[in-house]
Amino acid sequence: MIDLNKLRTFTVVADEGSITKAAERLYRTQPAISAQLKDVEDETELVLFERKNSKIYLTKEGKCLFEYARERIDEIDAVVNCLRNNRQNLEGTIRLGVHFELTSIFIPEIVHEFKAEHPRVRLEIIELDHDDLEAGLLANDVDLGLVTALKKNSFFETHSFFTFERQLVATRAYLSTVTPELRYEDLFDLEIIASSNLLSDYKFWLKANQQSQLIKQIEHIAKLVTVKDAGAMRSLIKKGAGIGFYDDFGMRSEVLGQGIVPVFPDSNPITINIKIARRKRRTQNVLLDEFYDFLVNKSLAV
Repeated sequence: MIDLNKLRTFTVVADEGSITKAAERLYRTQPAISAQLKDVEDETELVLFERKNSKIYLTKEGKCLFEYARERIDEIDAVVNCLRNNRQNLEGTIRLGVHFELTSIFIPEIVHEFKAEHPRVRLEIIELDHDDLEAGLLANDVDLGLVTALKKNSFFETHSFFTFERQLVATRAYLSTVTPELRYEDLFDLEIIASSNLLSDYKFWLKANQQSQLIKQIEHIAKLVTVKDAGAMRSLIKKGAGIGFYDDFGMRSEVLGQGIVPVFPDSNPITINIKIARRKRRTQNVLLDEFYDFLVNKSLAV
């Protein structure tokens, strides 16, 4: 089978009647054009050009191939253009499920860029916790999700989207009011700021720092403030309301400049892996496939 790119080069040379002009039109070098013509002749086992006085002319076989190839290439170009136009004119609604902690971080840019390409598409952003997001995907109440945890991995097609670290921090001013030399077991006497009563991040953080024996004490925390909005949580931490987790998106210097430091300087952060998820068993949908591909390409840039 002849490579389409080489066949296209052949038709341009035949149309121009000159390798030099064809090279200028295709922004290629003349040796590259000549090499592709030779490949076409070798692959077809036909003499397609005659060369006389520094000019080239199509042979009988060359004329026959040229007419056929030009028609097929035009048809292919027309189909490609049609498909592109169809994608640009996509309509419908996409239900994107997002863990509530991630909404303010990623959604504004995703919505802005996708709507710029597909203005007629409606995006419904659904904020959920881990379990409800997975249940929504399985029940077809959510089309795609940006998830950090899945229990039934085998039911989903996933692709890595973004990875970042989350560290337990507080203001220097707040830490100056507590025990000078904090121990891990002192954690439960501090004012805790968290995204939910489950305190999942604190449990993961204790495991990451080899303190799993303290996890059961989390249930007895009395000084607790829960807030789902990530921006509000950061504001509470900055105000010195207690300790909480701060996501590191290359903002470390900014955070340190505001007097925010790790509660335990030598502790390990927890690593958060965000994935794009959709059901493996699903009805084929051009719009949803387009959005999935958009998110995959977006993941390479973030």
